[in-house]
Formats: sequence, structure tokens, C-alpha cells
Amino acid sequence: MIYIFVALAVSFLTTLAVIRVHLARTRPRGPIASTVRNQRTRELPLHGLGRAGGIGIALGLLASLAARALDDAPYAMSSARIGLLLLVSATPVFIAGLIEDFTQSVSKEVRLGAALVAAALAGWLLGAWVIRLDVPMLEAGITVPVVSVLFTCLLVAGLTNAFNIIDGFNGLAGGVGALILVGIAYVGFKVGDVALVAAALTAVGAIAGFMLLNFPRGLVYLGDGGAYLLGFWIAILLVLLVGRNPEVSAWFPVLVCAYPVCELLFSIYRRGIVRRAHPGLPDLAHLHHLIYKRLVRWLVGTGLPAHRTQRNSLTAPYLWILTSVGVAPAMVFWKTSAALQIGAAIFAAVYLYAYARIVKFRAPRWWVLRRPGQPPRRRPERE
Repeated sequence: MIYIFVALAVSFLTTLAVIRVHLARTRPRGPIASTVRNQRTRELPLHGLGRAGGIGIALGLLASLAARALDDAPYAMSSARIGLLLLVSATPVFIAGLIEDFTQSVSKEVRLGAALVAAALAGWLLGAWVIRLDVPMLEAGITVPVVSVLFTCLLVAGLTNAFNIIDGFNGLAGGVGALILVGIAYVGFKVGDVALVAAALTAVGAIAGFMLLNFPRGLVYLGDGGAYLLGFWIAILLVLLVGRNPEVSAWFPVLVCAYPVCELLFSIYRRGIVRRAHPGLPDLAHLHHLIYKRLVRWLVGTGLPAHRTQRNSLTAPYLWILTSVGVAPAMVFWKTSAALQIGAAIFAAVYLYAYARIVKFRAPRWWVLRRPGQPPRRRPERE
């Protein structure tokens, strides 16, 4: 357990240093400096070091894994090896995300290519290939090496980008990632895969160090680099968990990651088919955006920076609960494919139902947060 706290401490201290350097570089001067500084501590610009929270998570992971490599305890070296190789594999997509955070000039195609390269590198270094699907009609196809490699790269790159999509509010991607990693650690413990348990819990520790400064005040953001690192780490751990342990159903990753997967697939459908636009174009119609604009804005309704930050932070718990709807049954039925398939279908239906109710201004009243004594708004203004 000590290595989890090492990851947490290093992640926290690194993130704190990033915040201080960023504030020092952007510190205003003059008679109104104190007022502007007070505002910026709550609402950092979405570029440069303000989006570099992923650096803290990466260094937290590295420090914990390096300390574990020096330990002579059983399984310490094997778990450190897997973690360090996983971190090396994530380097291409992590660096591409960091460059985008600082320059805003890396194209979507380049970042997708970096994710594919990272997935291939993890497959080569760790043997992290998808080798079964637990679907009889498709099993023969996935055993073909070329098909397995291509499918793995697309799957890992897709989940990596899914975490970048959900990284929109304080604590959202970090909290969702931590819940999924706890589910992975639980199943890894059940099957006795100590190395994967250690890798998952170490990442939880690193996320916790970052979250102490990200949620609820939003002093720093995860950024593309951090979101890509988190999504890639989870994707490879899931591939390894299923590949190394035949008793784990291949449908466990689908249900445990149901929220980011649904967000990714529905975003592609909404942009590419409904709007006939490029599927990679950003928009403000994700489920977390709708929750922010239509469920929590009535609790704190002014435009002051402190109130905007408070509304921002109230958004993530909605999605943490939704994520738990997938993670909890996945932890219970981790080796029963039929139950996991049914669970995935139910989750997709719940996601679509919630999205439809919110987008049509028909969300149940108990979903909407309001100040005590505030009457419900019958006709909220459209965004």
C-alpha cells in the first residue's frame, strides 16, 4: 500500500508545483492585481500549464513504479516491470496530448495516430493483444494475428480518445477513471493477478493526488495529455486482464467502461450521422454539457467566477453515479458473459433515456439541483 501513497504524494506535489509556476507566469500587476489573482486561482486559462495536470499523474506513476522496482518483496519486480513498460508505451500519445495542451496546434489525426502507435507498442512490449471476444461467431476472426493487432489498436485508441471526450469538468475524467480502476483492481484481486492490481491501484493513487487540486476548485485541469494517459492506462490494463486470465469475460471491459464507451459511440453517431459533420469535431452537446447547462445551473445562477466554478464541480457527481451503474454490476458478474451483455444493453438504454430527457427539457424535477425555496422553472431558456 505504501506505493499508492508514494504515487499520491508525488502527483500532488508535482501538480502543486505546476500550479504555482503557472500562476507566477500569469501573475497580473497593478492596483487590481489581487482581485485578478483571486479570480485566476478559480478559473485558470485552458492552455499551457493550466492544462498540465497529467504531468503530476505521470510523475506520480513513475516515482511509485521506480520505488517498487527497488523493492525485494515478492511480485514487486514483475508489477514494476509491467507498469514501467506500460508507461513507456503511453509516451507517444501522452507527449502528443501535452504538445496540444501547450500549443493547440496538434491535429486530431496526429493524436489518433499517436494513440495507435502507443497501442501497438504496448502490444509488442507487453503482449497486450485482444485474443478473444466471447462471441462464438467472431472467435475465428480474432485468432488471425493481423485482425487481432488491428482490432486491439483501434480498441485501445478508441478508449483513449473516449477519456479525452469526457474530460470537460472538474473531477469528471479523474473520478470516472478512478472508479473503473477500482473495478479492475477488484477483479484482478479475485483472479490473483497481483501485478495488475498494483498497476490499477497505483494509478488510483496518482489520480487522487491530482484530484486534490482539481476538484472542486479547478486549480488545474487534466488536459489532453492527462486524459490520454488515463484512458490508455485503463485500456491496456483491461486487455491484459482478459488476456492473462481466461476466467474473466471479454465483456467485462465493455460494462466497466460503459459510460466513456457510450459517450464516444453516441458522439460519433450524433456528429457524423445526425449532423453530417466530421466525427472528430468538438461540440457542446455531450451529456456532461447538458447536465451542466440544464440540471445544475439553477442552483448557482450568477455569472461570478466562483459560482461558475461551483456549477462546474456539481456536474461530475452526476457522471460518477452513472459510471457506478456500469462498474458495480461488472464487478459482480465479471466472469458471466451473458449477464455482462445484458448489463451493457441496459446501461446503453439508461444513457439514451437520460440524454433524451435532458435534451428535450423533460428531466424529472429530482434530477435538477436548485437553491432551497427556489420554484422550478417550467420553461428554461434554450441554450
